[in-house]
Amino acid sequence: MTALVGQRVARVNDARLLRGAARFVDDLEIPHVSYAAIVRSTVAHANVRGFDTSAVGTALIMGPEELARRVRGELPVLWVLGDQTSLHTPVVDRRVKYVGQPLGVVVASSRALAEDIAESIVIDYEDLPVVADIERALAPGAVLIDESRPGNVLATLECGDPAPDTALVFGSAPRRLSRRFRVGRLAGAPMEPRGIAVVPDAHGKLTVYTSTQSAHAVRDGIAEVTGLAQHRIRVITPDVGGGFGLKDHAYEDELFVVLAALELGTPVKWIEDRNESLIATTQARDEIHDATIAFTSDGRLLGLQVESMRNVGAQLSIFGGGPLFAALGMMSGPYKWQAVRGVGRLVATNRTPTGAYRGFGQTQAALIREHMVELVARELGVDAVALRLQNLIGVDEFPYTNRAFITYDNGDYAASLRQAQALIEREVAAAGTPDDGRRRGIGYCVYVQLAGVGPSNINQILGLRIGGHEGATVRMERDGTVRLYVGISPHGQGQETTFAQLVADRLGVDLDDIELIYGDTDVTPYSAYGTAASRSIAVGGGAAVIASERLATKLRAIAAEMLEANPDDIVLAQRRATVAGTSVSIDLSKVAERANQGFGLPAGMTPGLLESHQYDPESATFSYATHACQVAVDTETGVVEVEHYVVVNDCGTIVNPNIVDGQIQGGIAQGLGAALLEEVVYDDNGQPLTTTLLDYLLPVESSIPKIVIEHIETPSPYTPGGMKGMGEGGTNGAYACVVNAVYAAVPEIGSGDCVTPLSPSRVWSLLHVEEAL
Repeated sequence: MTALVGQRVARVNDARLLRGAARFVDDLEIPHVSYAAIVRSTVAHANVRGFDTSAVGTALIMGPEELARRVRGELPVLWVLGDQTSLHTPVVDRRVKYVGQPLGVVVASSRALAEDIAESIVIDYEDLPVVADIERALAPGAVLIDESRPGNVLATLECGDPAPDTALVFGSAPRRLSRRFRVGRLAGAPMEPRGIAVVPDAHGKLTVYTSTQSAHAVRDGIAEVTGLAQHRIRVITPDVGGGFGLKDHAYEDELFVVLAALELGTPVKWIEDRNESLIATTQARDEIHDATIAFTSDGRLLGLQVESMRNVGAQLSIFGGGPLFAALGMMSGPYKWQAVRGVGRLVATNRTPTGAYRGFGQTQAALIREHMVELVARELGVDAVALRLQNLIGVDEFPYTNRAFITYDNGDYAASLRQAQALIEREVAAAGTPDDGRRRGIGYCVYVQLAGVGPSNINQILGLRIGGHEGATVRMERDGTVRLYVGISPHGQGQETTFAQLVADRLGVDLDDIELIYGDTDVTPYSAYGTAASRSIAVGGGAAVIASERLATKLRAIAAEMLEANPDDIVLAQRRATVAGTSVSIDLSKVAERANQGFGLPAGMTPGLLESHQYDPESATFSYATHACQVAVDTETGVVEVEHYVVVNDCGTIVNPNIVDGQIQGGIAQGLGAALLEEVVYDDNGQPLTTTLLDYLLPVESSIPKIVIEHIETPSPYTPGGMKGMGEGGTNGAYACVVNAVYAAVPEIGSGDCVTPLSPSRVWSLLHVEEAL
């Protein structure tokens, strides 16, 4: 029988989704439900002096005072870095710090009525000075967003080589180059915005349906804020229409809905609209990086030094400065250096808080490093691919510890680069180059992705107050079908299929025999992290592999007893237990029935077929890839078209190539959007200007090129099954690859700051500086 792992098995849940049978939070029919609307600040910085509800009738309205009286705790900031002192975020704050900040909640019989009432509430603001960007926040005399932190710097962090060692390398380096990077602010814009439905029962228990990546994290947040015992809170995750890191925690406005349901004792639902999603849901990036690279005249890369500032918005989100720390930690990438050092500042402004987003800082690291390498090649007049090959970590140098003391597991970085170069050259040659007046360039990005975050003790050392383990429970029923319970939950990654493939191979059953049970805190193993950090298949899948292998051992022992054979000779396949090399076999349902009845089991064996494992990984895993693309730039309009795109990817054992390819393609779409289109824009008063999808531009199907993907497969030495996380990698590679291609096509724009996105207006302005003045 052919193993299922490695096969292009069709996703088991696609038919349901394509038929429109998915059940998202807003699809749930909840008896006697009322509807909530959130009252939000319309100014960027002020003290709330009054919250007038006198003219709004009989609906439930909870303003700052009413909410504060019911709050028993605050939301934790789970990543503590450098000299950070902020360990919690207030759920209710009478000082407004950004447009969209939740101030109150209205509950009425319909969503429209609740929204009308919310709009009628009069809020008396005492306006305060606004600092809307990094430079203004750091200027002498700027108003403080957090009065406990001087200069609006919420934390300073360092990563990599010590300053004296770095200074020695740079002091003796024969050549150096510097560049400033301005990385635009992004909105995650999932297809399904956030949503929550809270159902209290007569026994004092809450059932909470919510669109989240981490059901247990939401439960923990609700318990922290309400003071309810965790066993009185059940969080259920129905179908989730995208997360991208934005849905990895409970938000203040969602907790307002919980408090309203507790006040009423009846169900309350809130669904975020697109405007709220764009202004109030955690945003991403918004950074300035000053990078200097040291190198020799013969092309050896010596050192990379980066001073970074991240606009964290009005307060630290749940993962605080984690994305900036990840960027600095992975700045070394796939190259050998003598020194790499990063210093970062987390800067508070009157903007929406920034947090986790697909790539989690590693995308920015790839852009900075790979663009600096391109600049070195241009300075030396050498081929950028050859320069990279000269400096890549070799196959025989693994395990390799980078300059931030992170140890890479294995791989062949040079092979991926050579293969990608051959692919892009083949694609370009096959298509030919039309004589259309546009200018063309090819860009590359080679990156290493830290994925499968863990183990727990390393998280603790790094200041990450979340365990890195994942659990799985495998249970075989009397008829031989299997239920797999996991703490992670899918929101587009296809785990219903890949987890089933892992388990089916080990138990000898079919995919149709396996049900994945997830997203229910009452029945699934605890997952502190949830589905994030490209860790589901590596860590959650690792737990499933170990649990199913233990169950398979028990099945073989029982089948051997029934067939009068040695357990080591029993093969589990095609729903049967067979004595190897013979036709002697028995249906697995018969084995399962005996086990669950407890009849005639081997001596000392307990009845039932149930195995659980809590897997804490030995190490993170490290996927890698090379992306290459060709773009065409219209110098008259500034429009950039990505014409050809290739990827050579290594994510360890590939469970399902269809799903891996889909994750790469989706990541490339996001990376392309960040490179060329997407940017959250604020004016000087902290007012967001990109409040609809007419203003915030996303890539569409017609703007995505054909993507050619090839794979290298180097199993992880750490993960049971050899898988490495890879869900964020496509974003990391595409962002830098596309930017490098644009600068290769029109190198005359590359003398100043590297600013993203390279939108048509920005590219045109850079090409026509005199006309733009």
